[in-house]
Amino acid sequence: MTVDRSVKDLLGGGLKPNDPRRFLIEAMIGAMFSDGTVDARETAVMTRQIGEHPLFRGLGQTAARTLIDLSNDALRFSGGAVNRAPAIAKGLPARIHRLAAFGMASEVAIADDELVDGELHFLEALRISLRIAPLEAEQIVGAARSGNLPAFLDDRFLRIKSMIPVAGEVFALRALARARADDQHRFAVRDFFAAIPDLALSSDELDAELYRAFRRPRAPGAQVFGELSRVAQTLPDPVDRYWMTVYVLVAEERAAIPSWRVIPFVGVLQAAFQVTETDMELAVVDALTFPAALARPA
Repeated sequence: MTVDRSVKDLLGGGLKPNDPRRFLIEAMIGAMFSDGTVDARETAVMTRQIGEHPLFRGLGQTAARTLIDLSNDALRFSGGAVNRAPAIAKGLPARIHRLAAFGMASEVAIADDELVDGELHFLEALRISLRIAPLEAEQIVGAARSGNLPAFLDDRFLRIKSMIPVAGEVFALRALARARADDQHRFAVRDFFAAIPDLALSSDELDAELYRAFRRPRAPGAQVFGELSRVAQTLPDPVDRYWMTVYVLVAEERAAIPSWRVIPFVGVLQAAFQVTETDMELAVVDALTFPAALARPA
């Protein structure tokens, strides 16, 4: 798996309804306008990102111009870039896209060699809305300053993809808890993973990962909580645990997500992963940003 191929496959191609690339552009334009002036160096950075970044590949000049116009209108009608940050996050439910948006916004903001209060205020509002941890945001801004942003984001992308086997294990345990650890459900989980940019691989790769997870030998008398606690040990970063919780919530019927407390597996997952009540409520909000039409293995 190459980074270029995988990133391109997330969004590449012509304009789509509710295209996430619009919100990547909004993040950049928000950074551009947040200091009250538009510098030619900032415009050049945005133009380069749209023209060269794999996420925008295949978009075309006319479609790009349409997204830029839509982004300008949205920012103007919202009353400012900071006010628009929650909507940008809502348009980018996947973790990979959120990191890219924050990175692109950071690169635009520092293009004129300084970060003024307006830009810092916007980046902080964007960081909070995108659920990016302060340390990770600091690393992204540092990478943008040093010119190493593409390499840094590629590394983050590969790290997120490296957690797909862990997600497969979590969903295998979810299936076992529901007495649904059969091939039909495994195929449904495969299709669900393929629709989530953070979890997407080729069909063959997903089949292999999920087959291993669903057929993994387990000790006699193994309990779901104990198995999930074992999985949690492989995810020491609370941010990774948070996003794994989001994926599990997304898999539920959309109407049931706000009532997560009455979903047995979600309650066990919360306890095993040690996710706070506050973070569970935030995870509900993020889970609901994924498309309503998403096929869910519920």
